[in-house]
Amino acid sequence: MTSLEMADTESGAVEHRTRARRRLPWRPVLHWAVVAAALGYLVWRVPELATEFSQLDHVQWGWVAAAGLAGLTALAVYGELHRQLLLVGGAHVPASAVQGITFAQNAVSTTVPVVGGAGSLAYAINQLRRRGVDSALSAWAVLLAGVITTVLLIVLGWLGLAWAGRVPLRLAVPAAIVVAAGSAGVWALLTHPTVLRRGLTSLLRVFGRTPGTCATCRKTWLEKADAAALQLSERVARLRPGGARWSILLVLALASWGFDFFALIASAEGTGTHIRWDVLAVGFLVVQASIALQILPGGAGLAEAGLLGVLVAAGVPAAPAAATVLIYRAISWAGLSLVGWVVYALQPHATPAHGHEPIAAAALPQA
Repeated sequence: MTSLEMADTESGAVEHRTRARRRLPWRPVLHWAVVAAALGYLVWRVPELATEFSQLDHVQWGWVAAAGLAGLTALAVYGELHRQLLLVGGAHVPASAVQGITFAQNAVSTTVPVVGGAGSLAYAINQLRRRGVDSALSAWAVLLAGVITTVLLIVLGWLGLAWAGRVPLRLAVPAAIVVAAGSAGVWALLTHPTVLRRGLTSLLRVFGRTPGTCATCRKTWLEKADAAALQLSERVARLRPGGARWSILLVLALASWGFDFFALIASAEGTGTHIRWDVLAVGFLVVQASIALQILPGGAGLAEAGLLGVLVAAGVPAAPAAATVLIYRAISWAGLSLVGWVVYALQPHATPAHGHEPIAAAALPQA
């Protein structure tokens, strides 16, 4: 690169930082506007939930407390899964910071309409970058955590449906094996350097033509797509957990789902009515499917109706079935969301903000 090109790149970086500083005062305003809107929505729902709780008879509050603790533990274990993935890439982020990001990310995902899922991913990646984790590793850890837990839930879902007698065992076991083996095969294929490099090259060229982002970065990615893809693919290809690390990741993912399912069991026990675990397993899967559809944030409405329908169809009386749904969703959705938004509100004051630095062409290998 010539001295003139380097000077132009530096000039562009200085100009970008100047524009970023001018926009900076709007960021706290937007931040607190989002917090106020989310907390306002939850506060609006709290009196409604409190009224419904007051109408419950024979609530066993010990079980309700156990359900609340299980819900918190499930999300905390998921946060530890995030941290273990960061360790694979050599990023040592404090556990408390990762937990804070995880709780806030969950709140964004489960309460922000339409863009909650994508917004929560962007939030988590940005917060990790603020703590010194590079963008590639941040995105990899956040996305892979979701993929691991989703694949594991699908495998457990097939086995759970067989346990509940909803599908034949001879169908459920092969289906679970196909999902597990297929996911492992896809992982091996996508992390192969050649395949990964070709995919990244295409993505970087698309990014280079996408308006609305850093002009310097777009120009760099477009001109150096091949070299950048090679560099990134080599980096990502090294992010392959070993056998021991994979065991830890799978145990954490399994524990996270286990604590979440126990929260539903404890919610049912809290109504004073014993509901068979196989019935609750089917209801749990319906709730998770409703959340995954993202029709409404956190599956609101659809999840409650689905769980209630499963319980009533299994012969559970309407009153304890409705109470079970109320307790479980008040904890796993409203309660965890409220905690997460409090963490989100405090998050900017916990770490210094760093402006985006445009990618310089000199930082990429020469073609």
